[in-house]
Amino acid sequence: MSKTINSFNSVYNPPAHARGFSLFSHTMKKFALGLIATTLFFGSCVSKKEYQSLEKSKVDSEQLLNSKITDCNEKNASLINTIAELESNRGVLEGKIAKLKDTIEICQGQVQENLDYIRSLGENLDAQKRSLANELTEKNRVLQVKELELNTALAKAEEERARLAALRTELEKTVSRVRELESELRRKDSAVILLKEAIAKALAGFEKLDIRVEYKNGKVYVILPEKLLFASGSINVDPRGREALVEIGKALNKQPSVQMAIEGHTDNIPMKGSEAIKDNWDLSVLRATSIARILIDDARMDPRRIQAVGRGDTQPVASNETAEGRAKNRRTEIILTPQLDKILQILNNQ
Repeated sequence: MSKTINSFNSVYNPPAHARGFSLFSHTMKKFALGLIATTLFFGSCVSKKEYQSLEKSKVDSEQLLNSKITDCNEKNASLINTIAELESNRGVLEGKIAKLKDTIEICQGQVQENLDYIRSLGENLDAQKRSLANELTEKNRVLQVKELELNTALAKAEEERARLAALRTELEKTVSRVRELESELRRKDSAVILLKEAIAKALAGFEKLDIRVEYKNGKVYVILPEKLLFASGSINVDPRGREALVEIGKALNKQPSVQMAIEGHTDNIPMKGSEAIKDNWDLSVLRATSIARILIDDARMDPRRIQAVGRGDTQPVASNETAEGRAKNRRTEIILTPQLDKILQILNNQ
């Protein structure tokens, strides 16, 4: 009997690295030892055939138990590795890890309950072992499903990390473009302010002519009243107005990157049509082109920098109900804009 027990101990004492399910191994060993002791105790009271049958049953039980213990140890080692991997993952997966741990604990509790149940069945051990094997198989299937869900979550997390990295790279490019654009806009604004100062300086001798130089919307507006440039209904520029235009042209020749739009404006009083000038719209266009010709011919400006446009009475700056308001509406605006090629290049650099 002592020899048999020692043999059984050698089978149920696995190496240290395989003792994951220590509670299960200890419980099953105690139960098997009890079963062997009982068998040996009653061995002297039974026939040889019955004893051999019991001995065979014992061997079968030992093999099956050893297989289950090995399988449980392997499962336990696999679960420990899985838990170690989960613990190293990102914080967003901690909830899933906690659920998996809960599932493992529940499974271990159920396994322990099954072991207690097997121990209480006695002679129905084989049938209950089959039931336990089925339950363990089901628990293993559940664990595999959970592992698959976890792997799927990890894959999605990795995809999200890659997407965030791409977005971060794109954001850095956008921030760089914005900074470059802000720098270029500041440079343009500085250039426009300097342009306004240069125009104001060029018109220093014309303060009494009611010429206004304004900065708005990133542009410089030189506003010339009708009385400075034209007689009523005329498109010929007065000598004093021509002098002012030449000074403006000289200042602009020092700013070759500045584009110019000349806009003629009138009040809403219809003019008497003639063969040369049909209406206010025609008058505003011809006045704008007269100014353009002076800038080109007398100030030697590049005609490619100039646009001449007639607005008629479509853009009043005051009410046309009073003589004072109509006088303000009869004007010519020279709109100066620095080139925006650099800004457009930055905006188009996607």
